[in-house]
Amino acid sequence: MRGDDEAEAVAWLHDVVEDCPAFAGRMQAFPAPLQDAVRLLSRTSTADADTYYARISADPLALKVKLADIADNADDARLASLDAATAERLRDKYRRARAALAPPATPAAPPIEH
Repeated sequence: MRGDDEAEAVAWLHDVVEDCPAFAGRMQAFPAPLQDAVRLLSRTSTADADTYYARISADPLALKVKLADIADNADDARLASLDAATAERLRDKYRRARAALAPPATPAAPPIEH
């Protein structure tokens, strides 16, 4: 997120909202687009995974931060410090998350007839 002040702020704020909910109200001091991205990223609602990822995919800032968050969490060096079963469970979780966040495949154009 370095070099992108908005993305960096959203990354920090979403961790604050999830990990320190008593400070969530202070998010109101930030611009609305940042607040929106933080709300999308924060797993505070009862939305199922498909809905959660679909909402994030629709917001470029939230998507950028979520993909970076997944990349950081899925880092092999980080996962290597866990027991094998937990590491594999998390690898699978992050694989599924990346797939859910991937843009839909565009169908191949039909061949041009001459």
